[in-house]
Amino acid sequence: MVRISNKPNMSGIKNVSDDMEYGSKLIAREGKLFAGLITTRVKGFAIGILLAILLVIIIPFIAKACGV
Repeated sequence: MVRISNKPNMSGIKNVSDDMEYGSKLIAREGKLFAGLITTRVKGFAIGILLAILLVIIIPFIAKACGV
């Protein structure tokens, strides 16, 4: 006689739910990163332009004025 267990096999369901939870966390993390990059792009672009102007124009001008 074959015994039938009254306890369901939950390991498959648990593995699938763990995989879905992991995937949803990855998607949420990527979304937050993208949102952060979008909000800071103008500020970063402005800082980059100011730094480039400082390095290419202002510092050489000061060095030339000082006779270096």
